[in-house]
Amino acid sequence: MSKQLQPNVLLFAALFKERGVLATLVVGQVIATILAFAPATADAIWIRLGAISLFLHLTFLFSLTWLYLLRKRLQRLNQTPQLCALMASLLLTTALFSLLFTEFTNDYIALQNPYEFLLKNLLMVFLVAALFIQFLIIHYEKEQQTNALARAELDALQARIRPHFLYNSLNTAAELTHCDPLAAEQAILALAALSQAAMKVGKSTLLEDEINLTKQYIALETWRFSERLQVNWHIPQQLPALKIPCLTLQPLIENAVCHGVEPSVTGAVINIELLLSTQSLTILVSNPIFEGVNKRPGNGMALENIRQRLDIYYQGKGKLVVTTRNDTFRVKLVLPRHVLDLKDFP
Repeated sequence: MSKQLQPNVLLFAALFKERGVLATLVVGQVIATILAFAPATADAIWIRLGAISLFLHLTFLFSLTWLYLLRKRLQRLNQTPQLCALMASLLLTTALFSLLFTEFTNDYIALQNPYEFLLKNLLMVFLVAALFIQFLIIHYEKEQQTNALARAELDALQARIRPHFLYNSLNTAAELTHCDPLAAEQAILALAALSQAAMKVGKSTLLEDEINLTKQYIALETWRFSERLQVNWHIPQQLPALKIPCLTLQPLIENAVCHGVEPSVTGAVINIELLLSTQSLTILVSNPIFEGVNKRPGNGMALENIRQRLDIYYQGKGKLVVTTRNDTFRVKLVLPRHVLDLKDFP
């Protein structure tokens, strides 16, 4: 077994999901069909198919059920005991249903030697399970390599996020030290919170915490732009306990400040709206844009950064849509709600 395998991870956890159960049923039915049509005689072939299908489906599903009920204990073990538990579950369930099969199907299917029938079933399941375990190991190692690559990509994106807002924030704090030391202290505290959040790129955070972090950033930028920066929040009073990738909303607001507030002499209004449905969380951020105004180099990097992180985190299920209409720049971020409670990225 590979030395890369880490403890406390269920190799066969994918079997507990909808696609895993469906794949198990399909494979079981294919095996049942092959076994039913294998004999040379075609007598009672459909009865054989029904009986064998029932036998295999019950065996596989009961094996998965026992493993699922014991998953918390299995997670405490290394990979080898976990795989042994998978093999033992399949063999014990096969033996149990083989005995029940010989007891209740004698009237429909004649079995010359029940013990031979039991041994053949155990041998067949052992060979299939051994092959299946090898595929599980290969799949797991490939997944680990994919996660390692994604982790490296997130680290690279994280390194690009830090200088993006730290540069302006440090300048703001430096300017405040000359005119308002107390405000400078508060700015440095807000900057510390933002820097800590930048260290957590690739991890999840509560939606409420992400909003509070964004408000700290807005307060930091308010010292720089004063009344030129106006923000309208349209969010529910009670926020659900949903998790989103850290630094998802804040870079959108920073991008709006760069595009809408900084180029304008009179300032601009940024609108932030959160929409919740049973299937998704939608974040809308809009700001005016000004054609012909020189923009800071690197504008737009935040949006591409978020898009890449969402592709890694949600595996293509999250969407970021940018539109420009009537001199208004609008960003729409749609996150699937059924995965918003995911734990930190591996």
